[in-house]
Amino acid sequence: MKRSTIVLAVMVALLGLMTFAQPIVQSSTSLSRVFFEPNAGEVPFLNVINGAKSSLKIEVYVMTSNDIFEAIGNAVKRGVNVQVILTQHPYNMEAQSKYAYEELNSIGAHVRWAPARFTYDHAKFMIADNSIGIFGTSNLTYSGVSQNFEANVLTKDTNLVKALDMVFEADWKNVPAGSIPREHLVLSPNSESDILWLINSAKKNMRIVEEEVPEGNVFNAIEAAAKRGVNVQLVEPRSNVKRASGQYALASLAISGVHVGLVKEPFIHAKMIVVDDNYLFIGSQNVSYTSLYQNREVGAILSNKALISSASSRFDSLWKLASTLPPKIPTAQTAFLTQIVSSPYNYMGKLVKTVGTVEAVFGPTVFVSYSRGVKIAGLELWLGHVKNSSPNLEVGETVRIVGSVDTYNGQLEISAVMPPKIISEALPPLPFQPSFDELSNYNGLTVLMKGTVRILSSGMYISNGKASVNLLALKKLPKIAGGTEIYVEGVVINKNGKSVVAPTRFYSANTYLPILERGKIKSNPKLSELRKNSNIYYSQSITATGIVSAVVSSSNAYITSNDYGMRIYGEHGSVRPGDIVKVEGVFTSYAGAFEIDVNSVKITGHTAKPEPISIKTSNAPKYPEMLVKVFGTVSKAKSKTFYIDDGTGAVIVYVPKGALPSNGEKVNVVGIATKYKDVYEIYALSISKK
Repeated sequence: MKRSTIVLAVMVALLGLMTFAQPIVQSSTSLSRVFFEPNAGEVPFLNVINGAKSSLKIEVYVMTSNDIFEAIGNAVKRGVNVQVILTQHPYNMEAQSKYAYEELNSIGAHVRWAPARFTYDHAKFMIADNSIGIFGTSNLTYSGVSQNFEANVLTKDTNLVKALDMVFEADWKNVPAGSIPREHLVLSPNSESDILWLINSAKKNMRIVEEEVPEGNVFNAIEAAAKRGVNVQLVEPRSNVKRASGQYALASLAISGVHVGLVKEPFIHAKMIVVDDNYLFIGSQNVSYTSLYQNREVGAILSNKALISSASSRFDSLWKLASTLPPKIPTAQTAFLTQIVSSPYNYMGKLVKTVGTVEAVFGPTVFVSYSRGVKIAGLELWLGHVKNSSPNLEVGETVRIVGSVDTYNGQLEISAVMPPKIISEALPPLPFQPSFDELSNYNGLTVLMKGTVRILSSGMYISNGKASVNLLALKKLPKIAGGTEIYVEGVVINKNGKSVVAPTRFYSANTYLPILERGKIKSNPKLSELRKNSNIYYSQSITATGIVSAVVSSSNAYITSNDYGMRIYGEHGSVRPGDIVKVEGVFTSYAGAFEIDVNSVKITGHTAKPEPISIKTSNAPKYPEMLVKVFGTVSKAKSKTFYIDDGTGAVIVYVPKGALPSNGEKVNVVGIATKYKDVYEIYALSISKK
């Protein structure tokens, strides 16, 4: 009884810590209010701009409103220091972005392009005099403030305004924002854990307004909420069911019990979640892989009851405009990849079944081809919609695909609605060697090109003296001096009507040997790359990032990233679970397990404490250096070890301190799955009875 009481107290304390780890803001109605478009119009934004006395900072995806430009110009004339961060390449709106940049320059504002490290700077916020701010979902466009359904927060809350200012200053200087703003803001990149925590906290009801169809883990969390009895209402734009992938996903949610409402007008651009009567999220984050992991996005979770009530009331009014989506999955038609590529408009927006061979893998972006003797068709496969957005696909594997045919930036793609199934393995594809003017004939296929490197402000190019081709960085490119003669192997992509190449390998033009391997090693490999290419990175100095999953001692901790784990050994300072860290050191191993012997550990942010993965005892070897949880029966308890078995096969548990459980007991073990001298085991962090 005494032990159970202690365990319960520890669990309650841990749950309390986890709650406070979330960026929840209790902001009074005297300091913050929510407002919605199109009802509010431009007035809240113009009031903030017109009221600025000394400084005005704006970070926004796109800006086209003449009234906003005029107000900014007037602010400059009265001596206000105006700084604006714009996205240089917003999706299908580059002309508008260029116009905004030139217009802001002409009226005397200081304007900069957003850091290129973000896929998109999709944030929308402004701060005046470091005392008042607006953040939310409205772009500073006519549609954003006068037509769409949008959700925004106007605030004088010191914590929120200061956090917004810290994000702006970091992006203005192109440096990481750090962990402090995350104490008050939901901040992308890497905001998925906050959104998942919010959804998983729902007990009775959840109201969601979203522009985009939920993807991956967020989709799963919404589905799970409905299945556990939460009344989930999801409002989406009617246009989302025009794509078969969107219709498939939303119909799947409807089948699981989610009430899906489709609204034609106004266009749904808001991103808002109301959970019970406890929490309100408003921010620029769409529930997509790119938005949560790669973009700059800004939002907040508010716990003020009056603000929650206001948002709930506005949601209920919107729900009355919605039509309910029936729980019916669309039928997929079978087509060869060659048919899709040769006649894309016959399949556009439709759900198809097809087969292709993997050409290249860039995370959730995969390129596949079809061959009959020689390769004759290729296209992009987008896996962001499915749970496992970075599957273990290898070049040369043939996969079965089910997804919706679409285009992205002019590139033909299939948006998968389920993970691709590997049906056979083959040799890696041999690249074509086309001339520079023939690239459009090889769209979606692997090519090999010889030329000279050109470095321009717009990026890296390869040139043959007459023509140049842009090398698109779908993964980090190595540093190569301009004028270097090289071979580049990569995939041809149609980007807004121009053929570019996404490189996968670089070679010396003289020897046709891989070049810059050491430069590649000194970059920032993912933990998955370290494990898959251990022979390349072993004993090399590297920089890696991850989320701290466990701290064992002052010199022994574990990090995780995208379902891969790694031990970091050496002085790591005061890191704690949930810290996002940048680790510099040597990739090596100890007693059979990989680790990074650290030279330095820098905390760059903070997120929710990683939850252990529940696994079968027999599967422990499949989760090296990951935080896991097992439940089973104890046997062979002796010294500092015992065996645990859930019926699938036993695994050893190492207990560094504390008493061992008794043989025959059924216990939960949370710990790190690892390998010690060729023996797989779990390094126990906690042991409790069921």
